[in-house]
Amino acid sequence: MSYSQYLKGKAIQTGCEWRLKIKVVSTALAAFPSTAKFTAQVRVDADSPVLATLTTQAGNIIRVDDTSIEIVLPGSISAEWSSGKVVMDVVRTDLTDKIHLGFDLEIPVKRSVTRL
Repeated sequence: MSYSQYLKGKAIQTGCEWRLKIKVVSTALAAFPSTAKFTAQVRVDADSPVLATLTTQAGNIIRVDDTSIEIVLPGSISAEWSSGKVVMDVVRTDLTDKIHLGFDLEIPVKRSVTRL
């Protein structure tokens, strides 16, 4: 599976909830049943320590329908992050073989001026 599409999205404002809904359209992936589970790790780059682990079980990756998920990053996780960028991808974890969903995200991080 390959991908070369770049889409402009919403930056993570530190200390504030961030959400992104993604629709995966691929003949290589089966539809997501209601029991599908996903995991994502957020890092500064692919080789750096994990800043956050997001999972279906924790309510951070929500199956919306057979082809869509919504990623939710609570503000408490990013509150102390610096300005810059983070990267993440998503893996389906409920199958015997883990399945990468076929995309990587590079998300700008902006340090919030107002910190509550």
